[in-house]
Amino acid sequence: MNDNIEDEAEVLKNLSNFSAGFMETQVLYATAKLGIAEYLSDGPKSTERLANILKADSAALYRLLRAAESMGLFAEPRPGIFALTSLGEYLKKNAPGGIYNQILMNAELFYDLWGELIHTIKTGRSADQKVYGMTFFEYIQQHPEKAELFNEEMTNFISTMAPAVVANYDFSYFRQIVDIGGGHGTLMEAILRANLRASGIIFDLPVTVEGAMNRFRKIGLHNRCKFVGGDFFESLPAGDCMILSAIISDWNDEQSVCILSNCRRVIEPAGRLLLLERLVIPEEPAPPTAFLDLAMLLTGGGTGRSEEEYRKLLADSGFELIRVMPTGTQRRIFEAKPI
Repeated sequence: MNDNIEDEAEVLKNLSNFSAGFMETQVLYATAKLGIAEYLSDGPKSTERLANILKADSAALYRLLRAAESMGLFAEPRPGIFALTSLGEYLKKNAPGGIYNQILMNAELFYDLWGELIHTIKTGRSADQKVYGMTFFEYIQQHPEKAELFNEEMTNFISTMAPAVVANYDFSYFRQIVDIGGGHGTLMEAILRANLRASGIIFDLPVTVEGAMNRFRKIGLHNRCKFVGGDFFESLPAGDCMILSAIISDWNDEQSVCILSNCRRVIEPAGRLLLLERLVIPEEPAPPTAFLDLAMLLTGGGTGRSEEEYRKLLADSGFELIRVMPTGTQRRIFEAKPI
């Protein structure tokens, strides 16, 4: 009987924590956005001192700091004096792992979309039209500061994956490599540095490829790469290797077939299409990335897919799936050839 009471208490505690998760999300966001970790990096400070720096209300700030302290972000060695913890160190803008940017992006871009989860579940439609009055990607195009957040996060994500992709796949056979939705060119940089005879094309939204061009000038690779702005639902530049990294999972099947069919129209006959995507294995228990599937659904109607689902999607677009290669990261390489 006592065991049951303890079990019930644990269940209720867990559910309560799940229910209040949004509070921690907002405390984390406010703490990061205000830059409190930066101001504490040179030593502990009083609430009043921090309030003066931030031009904030001291009493309200104290409550925020106490909540953040309960999360392990700060310590309070003396009443009203706050110091940075090892966990809080990661809230600095330039801390390893890029979590600062991810915190801001989740709160400023995705938080409102998750508030419309029931709408999406009932209708099967993404929440972006309801929240923004336009698609998610149209929205970030019209808000450069949001686009910068998104592109920075994608750069951080790709930078963790790029070395594994280059180590596990042989790009030496290709001469013209097209990275579709290539962002600021993190993956393309890794490929070109490892394959000195290849040249590249980074294709993305005009505002994004401008950033890629500036970055490639700084790193000295601009002479080996072209930068093309456009819409992959309309047309694409040609190449003998075409890469879509975490792109197809953003879109539903109809939209994905449109993108892949445009790839099929311009790819060289002996070329290869590479999708860098998560592999969903329905037979296995749901992993934490199941939340990512919901996020894809909310933002644009996309989803993770199984091997058979990718095989069919590619076949409907004029490609044959050849193999699925692990990379040691969350993404696998789906290699396909034109039929």
